[in-house]
Order: sequence, then structure tokens, then C-alpha cells
Amino acid sequence: MQSLLWVALSACAFFLFTLNRSVAAAPAGEPSSLLIGRVQPVVDRLRGELGIPENVDVAIEPQVALVVSVEAPTHRGEPFRLAIEDGFLDRLSAAELDAVMAHELGHVWVFTHHPYLQTEKLANQIAMWVVTRDSLVSVYRKLWEHGGTKGDLESFLDLVN
Repeated sequence: MQSLLWVALSACAFFLFTLNRSVAAAPAGEPSSLLIGRVQPVVDRLRGELGIPENVDVAIEPQVALVVSVEAPTHRGEPFRLAIEDGFLDRLSAAELDAVMAHELGHVWVFTHHPYLQTEKLANQIAMWVVTRDSLVSVYRKLWEHGGTKGDLESFLDLVN
């Protein structure tokens, strides 16, 4: 089941400060410990807003296979692990950072409530409890630009509303 979850969360992670105040990404070359100090509070705030009691630890790395990912704990009591590429993080506004983290936390929420229902749309629907659809659209566009790819927003977001 954990390998299935990892596949689902990894696929969903192909996506990829506090309370709407503008916080720019750290300058290039800033140590990841300082970046984590900027991102972890966003994750913790959004966990509270989404009602997620499980701990989620942030890691900022030079390269993440899918740019942003969240991984379930392997042992009971361990935190989820959310990893983001530093180069992608540098490109995000405060609203976009909230959207990315809310999306990944959407996967955590789904895993803890309905682990077999992992989809991008569902993670985005949960994210939209706390962020706007427009911020998610902006993030997908930056993600595809970052990776040199193009996706279909309709497959990730319900654009009818």
C-alpha cells in the first residue's frame, strides 16, 4: 500500500507568507535551513486551516524528481515529508507558495481520510478550501514552464465554476 501511495503522491506532486502578506523567496544561495524557516510556517498554518493534525516536515532540495512531492511516513508516528526544489521555490510569490503547499497538504488530507482516492483534482479541491483557483492556475503554469512541459488545466482543476 505504501508503494501505491508513493506512486499516487508522486504523480500528484507533479504539480506542484503567512496570512496573505507578501514574502519573497529567499535570495539565491540562501541556506536551505533559512528557506525551511520561511516555508515550514506556511505548511503549519495551512495544516491548521485544513484541519490536518499530522506533522509535515519540509525539505528544500536542489532537485526533486517531480519538483514538489509529499511522502507518507513509513512508520507510525513519523511525519509526512514534503520536498520542494529550491529553484522552483525561488519562482513563487507568497500566494503561489500557499497554493503549492495547500495542494500538497490536500494529498495528506486525502491520504488520512480516503487513501485510495488520490487524484490531482481532489487535492486541488481540498486546496481550494484555503487558496484561490487562480493561484493554482498560476502555479501549474509556472510548474510547466519550470519543467519545459505543458499540461491541460482541465485535467487538474474544475474550471466550470
